[in-house]
Amino acid sequence: MKRNHRFALPLPSPRRLACAVPLVFAAAAAHATTDWVDTHTKAFLTGPQLMARSAVPSLELADGEITDIVVTLNLRNAGQLRQLAHDVNQPGNAHYRQYLTPEQFLDSYAPTEAQVKSVVDYLRKNGFVNVQVAPNRLLVSARGTAGTAKTAFNTSLVHYQDASRSGFVNASKAQVPRALGAAVGSVLGLQNVARARPMLRIGNVAKPQALAAGTATGHYPKEFPGLYNATGVPAAAGVTVGIITMGGVSQTLKDLEQFTSSNGYGTVTTQTVETNGTGTPGSYNDDQKDLVGEWNLDSQSIVGSAGGQVGKLIFYMADLNAAGNTGLTQAFNRAVSDNVAKVINVSLGWCETDADKDGTIDAEEPIFTVAAAQGQTFSVSSGDEGVYECNNRGFPNGTNYTVPWPAASPHVLAIGGTTLYTTSTGAFSNETVWNDGLDPAGKLWATGGGVSTILPAPVWQSGSNRRLPDVSFDAAPSTGAYIYEHGQLQLEGGTSLAAPIFTGLWARLLAANGTSLGFPAGRLYRAIPSNPSLVRYDVVLGNNGYQGSGYKANTGWDYATGFGSLSITNLNELIRSGGF
Repeated sequence: MKRNHRFALPLPSPRRLACAVPLVFAAAAAHATTDWVDTHTKAFLTGPQLMARSAVPSLELADGEITDIVVTLNLRNAGQLRQLAHDVNQPGNAHYRQYLTPEQFLDSYAPTEAQVKSVVDYLRKNGFVNVQVAPNRLLVSARGTAGTAKTAFNTSLVHYQDASRSGFVNASKAQVPRALGAAVGSVLGLQNVARARPMLRIGNVAKPQALAAGTATGHYPKEFPGLYNATGVPAAAGVTVGIITMGGVSQTLKDLEQFTSSNGYGTVTTQTVETNGTGTPGSYNDDQKDLVGEWNLDSQSIVGSAGGQVGKLIFYMADLNAAGNTGLTQAFNRAVSDNVAKVINVSLGWCETDADKDGTIDAEEPIFTVAAAQGQTFSVSSGDEGVYECNNRGFPNGTNYTVPWPAASPHVLAIGGTTLYTTSTGAFSNETVWNDGLDPAGKLWATGGGVSTILPAPVWQSGSNRRLPDVSFDAAPSTGAYIYEHGQLQLEGGTSLAAPIFTGLWARLLAANGTSLGFPAGRLYRAIPSNPSLVRYDVVLGNNGYQGSGYKANTGWDYATGFGSLSITNLNELIRSGGF
């Protein structure tokens, strides 16, 4: 049976092509002799799109150009695993808090060793080297070339360029021989033009502004526990927290040391994990231009929100040079297969339709499902482009609303952003939807929120499709966090601040109640409507669009800020009473 997948057929020797259309025709001819089935990796761009968007004619990559790929394997008993992920987090269920162990996953849900061997043998037969299998058998990574990828997956890689990005993309669906069809889910690494980016917004250090809504000013991370009513909950000593990064964190570790020293905190135990597999070269240098500030914001905001203590911070580092978002998939999977960190921060995201095209959603949604079944919580930024995530990264486009991945996963918590106002004495006052409007280039900066066009709604949400965010915390650069970067304080915001605030606060709740709290989304959606005191502030002012577009905040849950922010001490009391 032919499956809905995404790639094309191998062509003869490399050659110049005037456009992408001949690739499709050549692929069709090869079907006469080979029985291929589609994977879940679609043609990243169709032939007409390539012609319309490329400034120069598309050229097929030379056969010898190096490319690293990741083949994702399908779960066994996928429906049962999804049910288990629900049951172990459902109070009153017979399986409540009987979390899946990695050993149980291998026994009942992982691809079989025979399936893995068939994929490994196929890759090696087609010329791939450095073939590595993830410990949970969900991913098989390998190094090859454009030529080996074309032969193995029946698609050609072509150069791509438009006004904002350049690289290569696959010209047709990725396919595998029918004998591998039941095992293989998708093939990652066949495009490198669409990549996740940090949800970070740099602010300008300024004097506090007394506005009608309250005082707008920056905050030191140690202030967030007081602002979100968490000081009645112990610090997160003993709790291991994961942070997903792209590239290295050597400068971040130096800045974290300055942060803890300056605030009178003890030294934080840290660990760095390279996640692209052993034996395969990867890049784990610091990206000084964009990413150091992101990892600083994550780590310092987590530690400050956690009360100055965590058991350990583990930085799961994605290969900075991996094609597309292949490195992130490996980093997510390593955090889940390790099953050490029970809360994991992700201040990254990208267009969910791009993630669907290249097979990433098919690859990563099973990983997040396993995490929920194991009692792990991914805290994920909901985006900084308002309702226009896929519209040229935040440039308004009427009512064509879109959301980011992985925040759209029904097995993560999507964390939106607010503007946090305080009283003249620095106490919490209120919050509004974070929306800074358009920058000089015409890009919207506002909290992400809306409806997924791809992911179904979880049982704890109404409607047919996943809605986000779930909850929200401070994100506005004007009221954001003072973060140490290269020895200097920098004011930073974005939902890249909101997510680590929640991560640090949730770590406190784990410390107070044991690491068996599990994935809390369903319980939050049940508890908050009947326990209004769980909400620190129900955001009712603002929207996440532009000139009448977007979603407005309302009483209760809304597409702009979810339920709003949480009162951590009140939530802790409900947990301890057995009502959560």
